[in-house]
Amino acid sequence: MIEKMFKKIAPLTTNNKEITFAPRDNYKHAKSLGAIAVSYTEMPEASKHYPLFFIKDGENFTPIALLGIDNSKNLFVSKNGDWSKGRYIPSLIRLYPFVLSKTEEKENGVAVAFDKEYEGLDSKGGQRFFKDDGSLDEFGSSIMKQSEDIFNSIHRTTLMSKEVEKLGLLSSVDVTLGKEKDSKHKIKGLFQVNGEKLNQLSDEELLNITKNGALHMVYNHLDSLSNFSNLINKLG
Repeated sequence: MIEKMFKKIAPLTTNNKEITFAPRDNYKHAKSLGAIAVSYTEMPEASKHYPLFFIKDGENFTPIALLGIDNSKNLFVSKNGDWSKGRYIPSLIRLYPFVLSKTEEKENGVAVAFDKEYEGLDSKGGQRFFKDDGSLDEFGSSIMKQSEDIFNSIHRTTLMSKEVEKLGLLSSVDVTLGKEKDSKHKIKGLFQVNGEKLNQLSDEELLNITKNGALHMVYNHLDSLSNFSNLINKLG
């Protein structure tokens, strides 16, 4: 999913000390994203703008924001790369040209990679990630802090989603969208919380998912399902 934003991913190491990054001024990199993963920390805001569902990601379930009706077009990015005014922009999209990368140094550590074909590389007004001595520059420290926050949020979201799955609350659904008299578009591979099963949870089960934050995530998801009109209106 997120790989569509990147043309050529490379590790960001002290070997890249001389590279500078100019500020990103558009979202063209996200124009081919029909959906994007979101963490529990951003779901309250994302739920005001996009339908939120879950998808099966290996052995886990991941909450996503639907940005389009298929996997190849983001309806909220214009030809010029402008994001629809007033709409929430998910954190993984804002992090570009950087992306979280696996590291073997620490089990739960975070590393950062970047898009070697980012148009803002070594451009006027760019900032360095590393100082000459290999330590993080101010810009690099800021990006690392953002990356660590996102990494931790995604990790906790995965744990919360597991609790929702264990309770048998997730059901597979196919979503069909389209304006009247227009062709219909079917989106497959989605999961949503089953309201009946949610209402049948015991007091103890409800208390547990309330304490770990999963219930709040569930309600964000359910509240977001009223946002299909935002997608349909973008179909033109």
